[in-house]
Amino acid sequence: MQKIDTIIALAGHKKEDLAVCLGCKVCASVCTVNDLGMDANPQDLLIRLFLGQDFHKDHPLVRLCTGCYRCTDACPWKIRIPEITRALKEHLHVENAFEKAFKQSVSLWGRVYEPYVVLMAAPVLLKGGYLKHLPRWMEYAGFHLPHKVKRGKV
Repeated sequence: MQKIDTIIALAGHKKEDLAVCLGCKVCASVCTVNDLGMDANPQDLLIRLFLGQDFHKDHPLVRLCTGCYRCTDACPWKIRIPEITRALKEHLHVENAFEKAFKQSVSLWGRVYEPYVVLMAAPVLLKGGYLKHLPRWMEYAGFHLPHKVKRGKV
């Protein structure tokens, strides 16, 4: 029980905040990681946490949660799952390649320099076979070119 309390406290929650989960799995239906076929159900994460089951560093949500808060937006009770996954990462001492590159960029440049982060994370993406998901990621990214601002008559 102490481990559960520690993780919930790291996330800035109380048990009562998480106990309101209805089990509707709306969070799973909007989860980007789950959508990519990684079998990452945020509601299962809450159940495992409540039952006191151990988490491993290779759990899909622990490894791949992007912190996009789509699950929180869809949740009827607004349970903040990304904060729980961050607390689990901290508890399990997990840091992915993107987080390492992000921290290195800030320490080196004093800000996030995106090309540096992409170059530092690219070997992991190539080696791990994650590029097969690139077309799907592009849908979520919504890249677009800027457009001119329409100016009204003064």
